[in-house]
Amino acid sequence: MVYLSIVIPIYNEELIVKELVNRLNNELIKINSNYEIIFVDDGSTDQSWKRVLESNIENAKVKGLKLSRNFGHHYAITAGLNKSKGDWVVVMDGDLQDRPEVISKLHLKALEGFDVVFVSRANRPEGFFYKILQRIFYILLNFLSGQKFDSTQANFSIINRQVVEAFKDFPEQARFYSSTIKWLGFTRASIEADHGRRLEGKPSYTFKKRVKLATDIIIAYSDRPLKFAIGLGLILSAFSLILSAWVIIGYFNWGFTVIGWPSLIASILFIGGINMIILGIMGAYISRIFQEVKRRPLYIIKDELK
Repeated sequence: MVYLSIVIPIYNEELIVKELVNRLNNELIKINSNYEIIFVDDGSTDQSWKRVLESNIENAKVKGLKLSRNFGHHYAITAGLNKSKGDWVVVMDGDLQDRPEVISKLHLKALEGFDVVFVSRANRPEGFFYKILQRIFYILLNFLSGQKFDSTQANFSIINRQVVEAFKDFPEQARFYSSTIKWLGFTRASIEADHGRRLEGKPSYTFKKRVKLATDIIIAYSDRPLKFAIGLGLILSAFSLILSAWVIIGYFNWGFTVIGWPSLIASILFIGGINMIILGIMGAYISRIFQEVKRRPLYIIKDELK
């Protein structure tokens, strides 16, 4: 049995792989010599897999999976967890923003009796405007999803074998690592560590991708948008009844007549827009049901290093 597994999804990280392996080896040997480093190449279009092969030749502890195409970050994490054998499993990104030197601190915290320990990132290099947008983003995400997400935490974490097996039993097609780990429960803790910087290349997670991820998480884990749509419909219906009563009473008491076609058209367009939003929310949930019932494989492995 392996004591410690490191699961690292990568996408176009050819310039980082060898540096990451060297820093991981230097760090992991301090914890336990019985470890494995599992790279999951999520359909890279550069030489990332070749660098993993070269690292495997130099060090048998380096293992890998090459997926047949880009399935997505969280599907790659799932593939790595399914392959892992360690009593403890660390999940981290492969861009060196998750610093290997933090793993010892993660491990020590877990040994205090925690099943799950996440890293809260400090001193992040984002600009002021980005941080404001991020704060607003997480407020909306927490409200709509019904979960409490920490904007300082991503996927960098350590989990024990029991949590890994529970994650593997999770049957849904929607795969979101941190959200699923939170849903599973178990004893949790966190540590704070400085955020690293990319050695080379550019981040693949754009703001647009983050918004899409948040939308998927909300739909997969919460029905709050549907309840919000129902509440909005009830409010608009009540408002229309009150307005209708006011028009009728005004007609009989003050000779009031309804005028103003522009305001009428504006009201119709407003109600029509609300209807389309509600239908869109319902359609998103139906789309998720459609994806689930197809039961397609979560990922396809093209090549494997054992």
